Amino acid sequence: MPKEGRTVAKSFRINEKALAALQEEAGRQSVSVNTLVNQLLLDYSEFGRYLQRIHSLRLSRNTFKEILNVAPDDSLAKAGSVAGKSGPTTIIASKWGKITVDTVIEFIHDLSAYANLFEYYEKNENEKWTVTLMHDLGSKWSTFLTHYIGEAFVAAGIQPKTRISDRAVIFTF
Repeated sequence: MPKEGRTVAKSFRINEKALAALQEEAGRQSVSVNTLVNQLLLDYSEFGRYLQRIHSLRLSRNTFKEILNVAPDDSLAKAGSVAGKSGPTTIIASKWGKITVDTVIEFIHDLSAYANLFEYYEKNENEKWTVTLMHDLGSKWSTFLTHYIGEAFVAAGIQPKTRISDRAVIFTF
């Protein structure tokens, strides 16, 4: 979840069509327009603007799942490693200025909170970290994530132990 911060009063002029869409969506989610706009601004400020810099795409979950289903596992592992050597480090360096275990964990948190790639859980007991990424996209997604996130950890100077299933990837270090 985003870190809580104080709020400030600010007024904006907004396009009527955009306001109507915001009001409709706020009603659908049973939240105020103010809450929805704040969530959208946090999404952009904390993650979206960094994704724009690397020309990210938006795909439906079903389209993405179909792409995963036709890709061979070894190709997904290779793609995860190749993409993991540049994508995460670019975003992490751009946002936090350095690649450390803490900034990798923040990046993983952002992928969960803003990109909806998995559900994120962490546990730290006596300096032994367990990071669990749960999802519903199958073993091929677990294969990709293992290599993609694994490269970010390597860039931070650690080699975590990894366990995978068709619904989760677990990193321990």
